[in-house]
Amino acid sequence: MKKIIFLLTIAFGLTTLSNAQTITKEIKLKGVFKEIDVARHNEAIDILNGKDKKLKMQTVDSILKNPNFYNPPVIYTLSRELFNQDKKDDATYWFYVAQLRARYDANLCMDNSAKQAVSVLNGENGPDINKYAFQDIDKLQKTVTKVVDFVRTNEENYDHRWINLHGMDAILAGMDDNSEMKELSQPKDKWNEIKKKTIDDYYNGFIEYVKSKK
Repeated sequence: MKKIIFLLTIAFGLTTLSNAQTITKEIKLKGVFKEIDVARHNEAIDILNGKDKKLKMQTVDSILKNPNFYNPPVIYTLSRELFNQDKKDDATYWFYVAQLRARYDANLCMDNSAKQAVSVLNGENGPDINKYAFQDIDKLQKTVTKVVDFVRTNEENYDHRWINLHGMDAILAGMDDNSEMKELSQPKDKWNEIKKKTIDDYYNGFIEYVKSKK
């Protein structure tokens, strides 16, 4: 049975995080959420985070040869591993590929609470890469242009609904057999439009930032 684990933080008092208690609860996936197969992706992440160097290198090679078959959390983790290997330019490229695709998947997702996964992944994998990348804005601009071209011209061969597993709808469905089942993604006839807008907004936002720094 597929399961998800979520952390429930209960703050005692006002907003004092020092008094917060974290409760870990395991939830079984139910309904349509059981169809979202992320086992292969999670295995790749575990290997990249593990200590088996040989298996890790094999996994890195496999992902680089087939990047469209891995969801954004895998590509984020790949970028951090490449950065740790001192392949910082490659790490930067794949980090922003992961970020852009994650934004696209978030824009497809109908559960607004799940979209916070993008910020979490950026926070977990991005600080060192962003710090390195923004030291050379001209090089970064070339990298982002390559990223945009890649995402625009490549099709995703993974389940976009991975992000739904990070939202409250998946949790509530697992906790209550009678919970209302909702649509997980935007209608497919809107996907091309959503992808184009996501890419355009991403690139235009970056260009505006670059102009502000010059």
